[in-house]
Amino acid sequence: MTSPHDALFQWTFSQREHALGLLKAALPRPVVAAVRWSTLRIEKGSFVDRALRSRHSDLVLSARMGAGRIYFYVIVEHQRDVEALMVFRMGLYMMRLWERITRDRPRLTELPPIMPVLIHHSDTGWTAARAFQDIVAARGPERAALLPHIPCFELLLVDVSAGRAGDVVEEALTALGKVVLWCLSVSGDDARLEREIGHVAAALDEVLRAPSGLAALEALLRYLLATHERLSVQKIGGILEKAVGPQAQEAIVTELDEIERRGRAQGRVQGRVQGRAQTLLEVLTARFGSVPAEVSARILAADEATLVTCTTRVLTAPTPQEVLGDDGPRVSPARRPPARKRARRT
Repeated sequence: MTSPHDALFQWTFSQREHALGLLKAALPRPVVAAVRWSTLRIEKGSFVDRALRSRHSDLVLSARMGAGRIYFYVIVEHQRDVEALMVFRMGLYMMRLWERITRDRPRLTELPPIMPVLIHHSDTGWTAARAFQDIVAARGPERAALLPHIPCFELLLVDVSAGRAGDVVEEALTALGKVVLWCLSVSGDDARLEREIGHVAAALDEVLRAPSGLAALEALLRYLLATHERLSVQKIGGILEKAVGPQAQEAIVTELDEIERRGRAQGRVQGRVQGRAQTLLEVLTARFGSVPAEVSARILAADEATLVTCTTRVLTAPTPQEVLGDDGPRVSPARRPPARKRARRT
């Protein structure tokens, strides 16, 4: 499932204007000057291992620079600790990106540059190695001889931990970009959310007064509600309202009312679905006796349309499995009858 961090990050920085602001804020000035930003585009695909998608999400962008393209590989971390071998994982993902590029363009004789950007937030700030060669265990006099044979690159770090975003040129960020990086920074810390909202008050007010303000507000509220579970909708709304002007306050009140309305509607739907599921299980029990655990679990997890279909089958289906639409009773491998031997032709 998509994490709230990934959802907010992808929604924001998959929009070209906000991605452009983030890159201009983070990249070295000579690179910013050399890139033709009008050619910036979002590339398709993710290179993060499936098992690690709850901890990292990535975004690949590219633009023209000189005679070719430069790629920007951006990772945002979801956990609030420091991963000692993060630079190694970044190296793996960069290699996968280069592999795809060379597969798509087999006649290349040079690789395009990739800028590895890590967005990190934690209680301590980034404390691990940023350079790949610094995680290779060679500390003796032989190190100088080994270094030419070790991959050499360094993470471009955007550390949004409390008080540590000094390397970012904030003026280059869009207003929404500033607010999103701040939201990532205070994720899960209720006290900081309330105490430091003033740091992004002007940016938040600008976001909410923009034509796309309601969509941005919904994305921000979803994130804040998911990452500050101890705070109610009203409490988070109140914190935001104190930081913005009257026009933006009106937008917040409107969106909070809509969230509560959708929540009530969703609760009614969930109650109706649960009632259908329980009724179907009672009918199955009355007809077949004990209901297999697998069938019960699938019914309790089903959506309303599936439950309606199953209810129409319950009076005629010969087994509980066929109520769910399975083709027939399942036979375990141990009980499967042996295949008949084909008679020899004489």
